[in-house]
Amino acid sequence: MVTVPDDSLAPNIFTARHVGDEYNGIMREFRGAVAIAGAQHIEYYDHGLPTVAVDLLAHPVLAENFRGARTVERARRDYETIGRQLNHRMTEMNAALFGVAGGRLIRTVFAAPDRAVLYFDVDEGQYIVGVSLTAQTLAAADLALSEAAARIRTARGLADPNYGGYHQGGYYQSPLEPLATGAVDARPGDDVEGAAGGAPGGAAHVFASLPRPSVPVFANPWAALIHRRWSPLRDAREELFQAQAANILQPADLQYIALVREGRVSAADVLDHSDLNEFFVGPGRTARRDAFELVGAEFLVLSDLLDGLLRSVLNRRLTRTVLDVEKGALYFHRISRDEVLLGVTVDQRRVADADRRFQLLVHRFTAARGE
Repeated sequence: MVTVPDDSLAPNIFTARHVGDEYNGIMREFRGAVAIAGAQHIEYYDHGLPTVAVDLLAHPVLAENFRGARTVERARRDYETIGRQLNHRMTEMNAALFGVAGGRLIRTVFAAPDRAVLYFDVDEGQYIVGVSLTAQTLAAADLALSEAAARIRTARGLADPNYGGYHQGGYYQSPLEPLATGAVDARPGDDVEGAAGGAPGGAAHVFASLPRPSVPVFANPWAALIHRRWSPLRDAREELFQAQAANILQPADLQYIALVREGRVSAADVLDHSDLNEFFVGPGRTARRDAFELVGAEFLVLSDLLDGLLRSVLNRRLTRTVLDVEKGALYFHRISRDEVLLGVTVDQRRVADADRRFQLLVHRFTAARGE
């Protein structure tokens, strides 16, 4: 095994012929964001046309990904093609999400178990596509590109959309890992208010006054608020899902979950909590539930289309998709060809926290059947 320091290889930089000094800021951001332990390929597009790309694909650590006809140069061409095609796919996905009333897509994660493609909307028709080729680097890649995209917008006088909900207390912060016990309801070192949902850095969050759910179902303070929709074919697997909802849902972050099987939807949510009233000015709770259910039912078809688009990067079935919109996010985990879990948060500030809680649901639900 050859050990090569992460910073021992200068990044490969591509610029289109028309690129001038106006792209210097983007190149500077990409040089700082590209990393073997993060996003190993980053490219900037303007209405589907590549402008600037920076990568470390030639690093020996990534050699296993490029064998035979699958060369680094071939991979770069494939990544550029995918980036071009995402220009159209994102337009279609935004149209599909219109009823959700969450605004446009600002960040999307397309992930297999050990690699991912990340998309960040930056400006009118301009976006970033990043590639992470190892499971251990995805979180770092996501955080680094979220920061880079926000700084590019800030340099133009545009607002930071808080990609991934990572911007907390004036700085970007990655989500904490689940505790060893599997609990996600407390944070090491938090005070009482922080443990109740307070924002990092000591700032009180809107849900700071709410009690935290404990492990036993009967102790969940929101159990009586859970709104459920059962599918026409109620069975033991759906019963299991609905039972787990009581310990997963909470109004502070993950407010809606659904199990979709062959187009049938079983859902549970805490959208009726009064502290969420501000999020339903306009489209009400019933309309939003219907929209979430429709998107969940249609996702399996969309996932098959994305599999084909991303095959040259992922080289395996897409399992995890995050659709981060301006006002919250939708999380999908594909369990099998005909089954998917869906999670939703309506609060952009809690996108990372809700993602972490949704992954706990995925772990518990799949572990219950030994998957």
